[in-house]
Amino acid sequence: MWEILDKIKPGEIVLVEYSSNMNPTRILHEIIKWAKSKEYQVLITDMYNLVELHTYRMKMEGLDMEVLNWAKIIEIGRHEPTVGEVIKFIPVDRELLALLAEYKEVYEEFVNKNFTVVLFFGLERYMLFKNEVVSFVSILERFLGDTRRISIYFVNRDVLTNISPDPLPLLEELATTIMKFQKGTKKIKFTINKALNPELEGYEEYC
Repeated sequence: MWEILDKIKPGEIVLVEYSSNMNPTRILHEIIKWAKSKEYQVLITDMYNLVELHTYRMKMEGLDMEVLNWAKIIEIGRHEPTVGEVIKFIPVDRELLALLAEYKEVYEEFVNKNFTVVLFFGLERYMLFKNEVVSFVSILERFLGDTRRISIYFVNRDVLTNISPDPLPLLEELATTIMKFQKGTKKIKFTINKALNPELEGYEEYC
């Protein structure tokens, strides 16, 4: 995984697609470890408190919990998380543009300090509960090309494809790199279906 991440370019939006029968927590853990090894900042943008779920899974799987101390969290949710270092809590019931303005103020201050890996959870939950697919994707477009960071969006494609209109084609169009994880009988199939870096195009492995 680390050699793949090394080839992602500043300014990219990476879409990590997984299914409901797969646990993406180890992928998240590896990305934070990689960022820490590079001394990059990690900013977790969490919608609907998924960071708590990932933290509990890390504990149950016996993963190194110290890794999470490297990350800072902006929570856009129902309540402030009881885990991790939260630098901003924004109630999710805010109107979308007001939510964006409050988020961007904290985001700008953070990414100006050092190169940042932005990890985004819960996009599909927001679009499902708020029914704001097109306007929300349009806002995400504003962050494309910001070379102060790499953004990695974790999305459950089973949830996305049950939203109307289906936001997955819009997100895949926006993303510069698409990583897909599919659970097989014994192993997980990892493929890169789209890549800004031609070295990554068509990459495939079982892990």
